[in-house]
Amino acid sequence: MTSQLEVIGTATVPWLPPTHDFRPGLATLARRAEENGFTGLLVFYDHMVLDPWTVAGLLLQETSKLVPLVAMQPYTMPPFTAAKTIASLTSLYHRRIDLNIITGAAPEELDQIGDPLDHDGRYARATEYVALLQRLLSTDEPVTWNGDHYQFRNLRINTRIPEHLRPRVFVPGSSSAGHALAGRVGHVTITHPEPVDRFAQSFAAARKDSGLELGVRVGLVARPTADEAWAAALDGHRIDRAARLRTLLKRESESDWNRRLALLATEADVHDDVYWTGLYSTGRTGAPLLVGSYDQVARYLDRYLALGVTKLLLTKVDTEHDFRHTHAVLTRLNS
Repeated sequence: MTSQLEVIGTATVPWLPPTHDFRPGLATLARRAEENGFTGLLVFYDHMVLDPWTVAGLLLQETSKLVPLVAMQPYTMPPFTAAKTIASLTSLYHRRIDLNIITGAAPEELDQIGDPLDHDGRYARATEYVALLQRLLSTDEPVTWNGDHYQFRNLRINTRIPEHLRPRVFVPGSSSAGHALAGRVGHVTITHPEPVDRFAQSFAAARKDSGLELGVRVGLVARPTADEAWAAALDGHRIDRAARLRTLLKRESESDWNRRLALLATEADVHDDVYWTGLYSTGRTGAPLLVGSYDQVARYLDRYLALGVTKLLLTKVDTEHDFRHTHAVLTRLNS
């Protein structure tokens, strides 16, 4: 694996009642990820899963180097509360926490909390939110802020942290509003990528001179042979008429990458013999999967890396079995 590449997994938290004991599974996953050379774990946010900050604390407790990548949704907490939470965890563990800025791809959740902003308005709010948060984490002086969404006067909350421990800001999305947000306050721009040739002409080309690092989020189903990989990928897989209709509707989504992936899925299930939209079509993941032999998947990933990708965010690498197959791919990169 190239030394420039960071591999970030996902701290999977299923939609189960809070009475379920998540701790042993998350603790094992965190240690397993660190042992396998992953630099971090993405911690999701939606209305149905555990609080991502609490999960981040567990990941920090169970590891020595792993960096939580926490999904930060501006409507969930004021920026001064976020600054206090980040500064507190950083002080306790002497570790960085990175932020994955999300603005709301689920209309039903926005309706539930009465968020009145449209797509571009949510990105504008997120831009101001992150800029203010960065200010609060970088100064000991009282902060006065008069913005479109936040106003503070002589706010002093003692949240300055050393520069090397301040969060890196990951910005997912491929819309022009997402591009603007990343350009103003971000460090890494991320997408669920299209097949590599389209990715080269769209997302990678648009961000070539932005100064931002590039990240892609995919799943891997790799085995010693392509036949074994496809057998594993298709085990229990079924796309019914309802799933195909939902995919067609996603072509009208507010989310740019939802529209792009839905278009790809309606064109074909498989592109380039490796890139598979099957689980996206069934709603089991929002990301494409790369399916094939270890060598095939590694060669395809190498093509993304050649376009400047330095952050690889992986879905559903949970078990020892998953990590073993993933390791077989990663050790073949740039070989």
